[in-house]
Amino acid sequence: MWNIWSSEWRMTSRGRSYYSIAILWIVVISLLLALERTNGAISGYTNITGTVVNIMLYILPLFMLIFGSFSIANEMENGQWRLLCTYPLDIVSYFFGKLGGQFTAQAVCFSLAYWLSMVIGLLTGIDISLTWMLVLFLFSMLLILFFLTLGLFIGSFVSTKWQALTLSVAVWFLLIMIWPTALIAILGALPYSMIGVLMKIAMIINPAEFLRFFLVIRLDGGSIFGQAYDGLVPLFNEGIVWGVLFLYAFVFIAALGFIAIWYLKRRRAQ
Repeated sequence: MWNIWSSEWRMTSRGRSYYSIAILWIVVISLLLALERTNGAISGYTNITGTVVNIMLYILPLFMLIFGSFSIANEMENGQWRLLCTYPLDIVSYFFGKLGGQFTAQAVCFSLAYWLSMVIGLLTGIDISLTWMLVLFLFSMLLILFFLTLGLFIGSFVSTKWQALTLSVAVWFLLIMIWPTALIAILGALPYSMIGVLMKIAMIINPAEFLRFFLVIRLDGGSIFGQAYDGLVPLFNEGIVWGVLFLYAFVFIAALGFIAIWYLKRRRAQ
């Protein structure tokens, strides 16, 4: 697994697009900070903070889905997967090595851009709360982890990069762009007594919504949620939330990893 991890990390970090993405993150985050500056000190959850979070939700998941799915789809398309299958390769090590290498590369790229942008913001006189910086950074890291996992999951089921791109955009469009609209349409056809429970289930199913909920609560913005979430807000305000977050990440990665590994084993046997 460590060989695949290091190989994936080296291949990703040596590409020209890797540094282009780093520059893009610096520009985007700096512009977001400049936008937030108009609101005074950057702390807590405000309308501008909500805009920052939404923009991060639009960009990060799409990029991570594409990077993750291309990581496996490229090997399927160019025949490298067939070559790997001639070796006694452990599929578990292959999948999680890919995930580890991609996450390391993307996390390093984003972290450098993020903290450099924060330093630039502080030097230009923007008053940024440490809690705000740390919570938004953790939110971004978990977005990268979850959607890279989902991207690798998609890559395990496709044969070409074109298929990977199509599915990645479709999943991104569903989970990020039309999720609220689809949820409202579905819940509107159900009895009122079921709405609260199904809204909580929908939040758990969608990692982007789960992380958005976590971030808003940690920035003391829980009052914006409706009555359906009253039972969850106190839980996310307590220290136990870190255990909940770890358990959610473990179950999410393990579930997608198990299905992807099972299908990759079938593909190798064919």
